[in-house]
Amino acid sequence: MRCPTLSFRNERSDSDHARCQAHRLEFGASHSCQAPDSGVVSPGMGGNHVPSCQPPPREPRSLLFVDGFAGPGIYEDGSDGSPILALKAILDHSLDLPVPVRFAFIERDSERFECLETLVTEMRKDLSQNPRIDSVKTHHGECDEVIQAGIDGYDEREEELGPALFFLDQFGYSEVPMGLIERIMSHGQCEVFSYLNWEKMNRFLSDPSKWNALDAAFGGDDWQPALEKHGEERQEFIFKTYRDCLKAKASTRYVWHFGMLGKNRALLHWLFFCTNSLRGLEEMKRAMTTVDKSGCFQFSDRDSPLQLEMFGVYTDDLLADTLHHRLAGKTMTGFEVKQYTLEDTPHYRYKRALRILWKRGQLEAIDPPAGWRKGTFADENIAVRFTARR
Repeated sequence: MRCPTLSFRNERSDSDHARCQAHRLEFGASHSCQAPDSGVVSPGMGGNHVPSCQPPPREPRSLLFVDGFAGPGIYEDGSDGSPILALKAILDHSLDLPVPVRFAFIERDSERFECLETLVTEMRKDLSQNPRIDSVKTHHGECDEVIQAGIDGYDEREEELGPALFFLDQFGYSEVPMGLIERIMSHGQCEVFSYLNWEKMNRFLSDPSKWNALDAAFGGDDWQPALEKHGEERQEFIFKTYRDCLKAKASTRYVWHFGMLGKNRALLHWLFFCTNSLRGLEEMKRAMTTVDKSGCFQFSDRDSPLQLEMFGVYTDDLLADTLHHRLAGKTMTGFEVKQYTLEDTPHYRYKRALRILWKRGQLEAIDPPAGWRKGTFADENIAVRFTARR
């Protein structure tokens, strides 16, 4: 049964396509996870991501994946929706995962929930026989309320919530309050994807009836100066303010974002990735470089958030240029360069960039250890100096 009586869009909108591509990022065709004792559960190069985590107090028994706005699981044209894509990715996975996955799908619309429940029921036999899947639960209700109640249960039982990934891909901007993200991120080994719909927010920003929702989304009235701004200035202010609020108010150390563009290349919304693990940030960037060739996922430079570029354009040579331009004259350890690359540039392959700079004569190693192979920077403790710009 494929929910034939329900009518969903025959052709997916730009936003729908972007959302499906985002879920492909989470659960693609080939996860490659490290053993639990490594302290990291991470994807390989196949364009997929599961939360990377610092060494937990005790070995995790499973990985929780929560889709806060799951939808019906299918489109009218017969293509799979995000929950079914996620389940099939695990069912079709050729390698064992270090821990099984617990799925939780939340949908508030009754018809959509009924359709999703039907599709999951059809898959129950295969799901129950797969060792990579611990459980699959569907929840009818509001995303915020269901997740808050679920965390209440974990807290009351004194159980670890993480490792967990919460995919909060709201259609607008009013259904994921900052307080919800803060509560999730205050638990160890948890990561969040949060959407913020620029198109809708910009359209209704001057409507006083929407201001309470905006206050909830930002965790306060930090957004209000945007009322006096217009065009790209307003867009940049909203982006930077929300990013900063995630760090200041939502217990998040690292935040990275991706622009989601429509067919006319106009910005639809941002997807913010929140993690407290530098490794998690690295693996997410690694996944993003391979997940989507359509161009609907794009990054923007932290210092120039409106300058959207395709991942494929930001080459190792461009990263090398960026590092030398910004860090000329500085001496740093390999780890510090890695951290700067991950936090302040769209790239992650800093070792390749350092090698390029070394070959150009724009970088030198300071007192390298005995046996150092010239031009290699695998040792994160090695000190390097960026030559002054000429």
